[in-house]
Amino acid sequence: MREVSLNEKEFHLNKDLFFLLGGILLSVLGGLSLPFENLFWYKSAFLGYILSSVVYLAYLLIRERIVGAVATLTLYLSLLLNLTGMIRRTYESYKLGVFHPPWSNLFEALTFWSFIAGFVYLVIERKYGFKILGAFVTPLIAAVSGFAIYKANSEITPLMPALRSYWLYLHVVTAFTGYAGFTVAFGSAVAYLLKEYFSENRFVKNLLPRKEVLDEITYKSIAIVFPIWTASIILGAAWANEAWGGYWSWDPKEVWSLIVWLFFGAYLHARQLMGWKGKRVAWLVVFGFITVLICFFAVNLYFPGLHSYATG
Repeated sequence: MREVSLNEKEFHLNKDLFFLLGGILLSVLGGLSLPFENLFWYKSAFLGYILSSVVYLAYLLIRERIVGAVATLTLYLSLLLNLTGMIRRTYESYKLGVFHPPWSNLFEALTFWSFIAGFVYLVIERKYGFKILGAFVTPLIAAVSGFAIYKANSEITPLMPALRSYWLYLHVVTAFTGYAGFTVAFGSAVAYLLKEYFSENRFVKNLLPRKEVLDEITYKSIAIVFPIWTASIILGAAWANEAWGGYWSWDPKEVWSLIVWLFFGAYLHARQLMGWKGKRVAWLVVFGFITVLICFFAVNLYFPGLHSYATG
């Protein structure tokens, strides 16, 4: 493998910073100055996520470099549209006199999840230099975005008193960074299992990266976000004590957040201390992600509790 010189690394870093900061600037300018409501930007992002899913799947099949570049660019632009929608929604909440960050109800939480998951995926794609995983992750991002737009209430409403706190910024950002990391790990684990169970299939064998690479991506995604998820639980407990007078009340959200923590803690324990690798831990991630979906969707939609505001 060719070694990358220091000058090349600096060039790539400068290019990445240019796209990151330039994209943020464009989103801020678009969200504050263009006469489009937040839903316009969110729906545009959703269409972009669908398109990027199609292009990533096309790249999975034909492996043309230009197709891979278009897939990455499409996802990048979709994230900018999503970010613009978040900025516009924050501005609109300010104009309505109910200012709050764009992650306070189910609609906002899901669109924020889509954005963070897409960003985390692009960081991983940039680090490892291949795009195959996008065919597994971007459809999940599109599904979450679509559920937000067509199933959740998109109305901007005032925050309930308990949510008017700086804890809203700390707890929610860490929680959704965890959701995003688990989403990427799930996509990588599914790709690993396809490679494992269809190893004799020439099409699948040539289609996906080596199992060792997929296993490493799954592991590192979880190893990075597990402490962040832990922090979100601790921050949530501190917020609960301030808002309701107790650190832990066995609220359904608290219980399922703990179950998610235990599942992925067991994954790291099995991986690091028991030497588990391969399909056993990949299946752990798949079942762990099911607990993530229950933690967010089932609890917020169907279980009464202190987090029921998320259905609003």
